[in-house]
Amino acid sequence: MAFRPVLQLDPQRVQNANKLLCQLWNVPTLRAHQELAGSNMVKGINTVLDVPTGGGKTLAFWWPLLYHWSPEIDEERSRKNLLVISPLVALMEEQAKDLTKRGIPAVALVSQTAQLEENLKDFGSNEFRVAFVSPELAVGRAFHEHVLKSAPFQKNNIGLVIDELHAIEEWGTDDFRPAYSDLPILLKRMPTGVPIIMASATLPPLLLTSIVNKFGLTSNYQHVAFSNQKSNVALSVRIMQHAQGSYADLFTFLSRYLASPADFPQTIIYVNSRKEAEEIQDFFRRNRPDCIPDNAFEFYHRHIAESRKLRIQERIRDGSLRLGMDFSGIKRVILWREPRTFLSLVQKAGRCVRNMDEHGEMILFITKAAYAQHLAHLEAEGDDEDADEDGDAEDAAEAAEGQQMDREAAVEGDDDEEGAGSGAATVRRRGQKRATSSAYEARDRLFLSRFIATAHCRRKPWDMYFENEKKALLFQPPPGARCCDNCEPELFPVDIIRVVQPVRDKPGRGSKPTEELTAAVINGLRSWRQVAVERDFPQQLIVTGKVILPNKIIEKIAERPRAVTTPHLFFSKIDWKWGTYDNCRYGNEVVAAVQAVLKDHPDEEEERREAVRREKQLDQLLAVANKQRREKLRAVFQDCWDAVADVKTGNSVSRGRGADKHLEAELRCQAFMALPRKSAWPRYYEVIEEPISMATIKRLSNSSTGGYTNLAEYAAAWHKMFTNARTFNIEDSPIYNNSLLLEAVFEKTLRVAAVKHGLEADLLSDTM
Repeated sequence: MAFRPVLQLDPQRVQNANKLLCQLWNVPTLRAHQELAGSNMVKGINTVLDVPTGGGKTLAFWWPLLYHWSPEIDEERSRKNLLVISPLVALMEEQAKDLTKRGIPAVALVSQTAQLEENLKDFGSNEFRVAFVSPELAVGRAFHEHVLKSAPFQKNNIGLVIDELHAIEEWGTDDFRPAYSDLPILLKRMPTGVPIIMASATLPPLLLTSIVNKFGLTSNYQHVAFSNQKSNVALSVRIMQHAQGSYADLFTFLSRYLASPADFPQTIIYVNSRKEAEEIQDFFRRNRPDCIPDNAFEFYHRHIAESRKLRIQERIRDGSLRLGMDFSGIKRVILWREPRTFLSLVQKAGRCVRNMDEHGEMILFITKAAYAQHLAHLEAEGDDEDADEDGDAEDAAEAAEGQQMDREAAVEGDDDEEGAGSGAATVRRRGQKRATSSAYEARDRLFLSRFIATAHCRRKPWDMYFENEKKALLFQPPPGARCCDNCEPELFPVDIIRVVQPVRDKPGRGSKPTEELTAAVINGLRSWRQVAVERDFPQQLIVTGKVILPNKIIEKIAERPRAVTTPHLFFSKIDWKWGTYDNCRYGNEVVAAVQAVLKDHPDEEEERREAVRREKQLDQLLAVANKQRREKLRAVFQDCWDAVADVKTGNSVSRGRGADKHLEAELRCQAFMALPRKSAWPRYYEVIEEPISMATIKRLSNSSTGGYTNLAEYAAAWHKMFTNARTFNIEDSPIYNNSLLLEAVFEKTLRVAAVKHGLEADLLSDTM
């Protein structure tokens, strides 16, 4: 059965649809793109809705339905239906409940429910106005039999909505769903000519080209596009100070100024394995302040039971859970190690503060080794961040058009994969098959490296990747919004994390004592009461030790012996009348007896706190010393660089063009200044596992957060570079010989400069 488009829209129906949407969703007016996309579907025009998170794309989905039908006038001839493809069960169920509550009969067709077959038949019979279905179910036999072949469905269907469109391509996202690639089959089974709305907040040009080719749309669609920049989300990259498995860098979010759960903004932490998810939950629970309960932190991954997922989601909604997933209250997104793709990074950042008038932040934590790999990747590609991307993008689109992507080119987003990240793009493990890179993947990896390693604004790679400069701006930056740690470093202070010793769950003087201490207090107090009875009530049987100090009181004192510092305790916390008589004589004696026991059982928690106080004082002193040391290191670095860069061959080379052409002395280090382009020297990157150049060394020398912290690290980098040169080049070749000569110059200069700037102790360390 063929879809019948409305060639001329009825102005009254348009007005009614707009009015009804505003009433049901309590918004003052619709945005122009919402009406445009909805009216396109009524007119039979396919639409790609390229709208940022918070742009209200879902209201566009319901516009065509309310053009034909309304809850108030439920006539059979106007009961149209709409099919929505969505990747998340939880989201489908939530949207179906929300529509039904607003008066629009909707159903989530979920395979886990016992009523699936009944719901399929009901939707096929046109009992619901909207059905949400997963791509796997939509291309399955049951859906085909009960829905697509049903005459009422075919007669009344007005369109197909594909949400989260980016999930079609496996190279582009961790959200990849193989069944999304089969949706063109679904389209062929739908009524002939039925229009589509395809929506995504993260749709780069190359991905769009691939998708429209898969659906056979070519030019038969309208692209409604807006910039997806998140100007209200501050962007930063932090190089880990500690081993990634310790999670010690996350202490920065457990400030001692946290006084209540409200002080910890609702946060989502993305990781690359479910092991990390579970360990980070344990880390926060183990080190949380007392004001935040254990269950404020929960791990969430696809392997947990659906019942637990629903419970966690509900707690996120009501604000009782501080770590969340895709909900409007998220104020902070943390990426623990870089994701597989740049597109995935942007999608994760997009889940932060959906309200564009609010401020949020995205922080990416990355290891020093991974950061160096991204620097090397940029060098290997001969990347120029300021270059125009249009040519490269068009070339890549032409190369990829009509090609079926190699399935080995990307991984399906298995959250058990260890060491995931872009580092695998440049380094291959021994015995591992080299994946084939499509033009899409290569460009995505390049932009991921640009975002991480750039010294300029981090928003620039984001905007260039999505060509945001060619799109309209839907939101203005809110007042006071921070940009990124490169543009405004003073607004992105990084705490120095110093781990003194493991922190216990409940520190404090009143913490639960050890069994040994409890037993010692009980024995000490029993001995005291026996002495007191013999001293004060000799030769009588009425007043016994248990009368003066009952066992129940001893047990209470033994529960928190470190809190027993004054007899006033027996007026309030512990009701012991004998302790308050005669100017608290017995009370003072019991306090003295407890304190005597405590001398043999030092308070480890108090000692820890005292150590922390001493460490803070030491840190203040070290901060000054570290600044001075950093200045000395940079002076040594500069001396070494200048010495190597100043060695000449004795020959001259021509530089410049035209009127600027001139002769310069040829430098021996010229071949070491930058890495060879990967396109010209692919063999180099197969042989050399850790590429490094003088440009990388220079950049890390000047870095305040991820640079070299001692002469050993600095020297190791130079030696690695010279060793790489000798590994790849044949013996006695110019580069081989230059590596030997320059290495000798470096070694000599390093030792002289270290003594000159007072760092000779570094040369004597075991690591040199």
